[in-house]
Amino acid sequence: MLRHVRHSPFDRSSRGRRMSEALSWRLTVALALIGLGLLAACGDQSGSTASGQPTVAPTAAPTATRAPTAVPPTRVRPGAQVPTPEPLTTEEIGPAESSGDPVAGAQLFASLPPEALSAGAVTCSSCHHVEPGSGTLVGPSLSGVGARAATRDPNLSAAQYLRVSITHPNNYIVDGFTAGAMPATFKEALTPAQIEDLVAYMLTLP
Repeated sequence: MLRHVRHSPFDRSSRGRRMSEALSWRLTVALALIGLGLLAACGDQSGSTASGQPTVAPTAAPTATRAPTAVPPTRVRPGAQVPTPEPLTTEEIGPAESSGDPVAGAQLFASLPPEALSAGAVTCSSCHHVEPGSGTLVGPSLSGVGARAATRDPNLSAAQYLRVSITHPNNYIVDGFTAGAMPATFKEALTPAQIEDLVAYMLTLP
């Protein structure tokens, strides 16, 4: 036989209180989760300014790097052997004065004849400047070379030094230049008269 149980007002009040506490706890948890979400969102936007523009981290100033110094090219023709000075005979040194024609020498300096070029000589003006105050072209400037030639070797006159420098270019190397830069073919490519004309011309250069 079933008995009918009657609930007192106290029981109903207790049950309502428990339901209210459960709802309150759920609301508290929900608010806590919302708060954590807001904090996370604020953290993501911490890199932005108040205007909404992202802030850019300062970039370190670039450090200047010194470029490697280029090595100056060696003034030696490709494939040329670096020779040693050759002994000279009295005939090769020649007289203390030049018997050449400076006008003919100037023409040779500017343009060698075809037979000299085919024998391996190179036009003088393609490697040397002659104007006063001029600098290096391929070889040194020959401006004032006559005055310098008189002081280069105490045993040679200016004409003798220039004559040897044409026929034996590796016997005397100007500072800053390398043996082998000038072809040693002029002795065979030019006649003795042509060599004397070039010497006479160079002695007149201011």
